[in-house]
Amino acid sequence: VISVLMEHSWLATTSTMLNSMAEKKMSAAPCSSSSEASKSVYVFQKEFATVDRRLVDIVGTDEATTCVGIAIRNPRTGMTSIAHMDFPGVVETGLTQMLSLISERDVPLDV
Repeated sequence: VISVLMEHSWLATTSTMLNSMAEKKMSAAPCSSSSEASKSVYVFQKEFATVDRRLVDIVGTDEATTCVGIAIRNPRTGMTSIAHMDFPGVVETGLTQMLSLISERDVPLDV
């Protein structure tokens, strides 16, 4: 899966930049009666989701030991698409679907 993803030059460049950044760990705050619960979307293996930042606070996936988790965000609209890819054959279709749901013409995306 990684080798197929890295065939996309923009994704390879962004991946290199992300790899050079310091790790940032996050966790959702525990629910209490005085605070509003975070709204989250979790994708399992073979799933993807596209969400609106006004409706969801956190998106995520985990346990990608032999898979790849990818998130793409449109900084202008806040729309975010996240996927848990496990097979090279789904990369092209998956990226196309993800980008079609969040992309605007000539808008740089956060990956």
